[in-house]
Amino acid sequence: MGPMADAEGRSVSFSVPEVRGKQRARTTRARGTYTPAETRRAMDLVKTEWLAATSGTGMPRPLFAAHEPVAVSVTTYRPLPARRPARVAAEPDTYRPDLDNVAKLVLDALDGLAWEDDAQVTYLMVTKMARRRGQGERVEVHVWPAPSDDEGEVAGDGE
Repeated sequence: MGPMADAEGRSVSFSVPEVRGKQRARTTRARGTYTPAETRRAMDLVKTEWLAATSGTGMPRPLFAAHEPVAVSVTTYRPLPARRPARVAAEPDTYRPDLDNVAKLVLDALDGLAWEDDAQVTYLMVTKMARRRGQGERVEVHVWPAPSDDEGEVAGDGE
């Protein structure tokens, strides 16, 4: 999926060419607490792809105002390792990075660009697709306004 933004519907889709999860912050006596360089680089890549998808669309920054609910879909695709037998065409991606760390990296990277704060994300779908031979590594991200219940009732409340 190439970068795509819909200025009228405020829907943005883009692809990041690497699958990385957010690492824990590190603490040392000399440096204090810091974010590892690999995580900073991966977050910068997400930001770059967001900016490429939204440039020239006239979309505001951030796209969603404070407290406006946002929906996000994050899907990872990775190739099978070369060490897997040739007869294996695909297998579930049960390897690192953990799915929640991939989502955390994407959500944190988009703070201030897509939304004020990632607390605005009220709907999140994260999927690791099966690893397939010959498939390139990437993360596909889709951001759109989350549906809201105008009546303020919880589904199935019955009142």
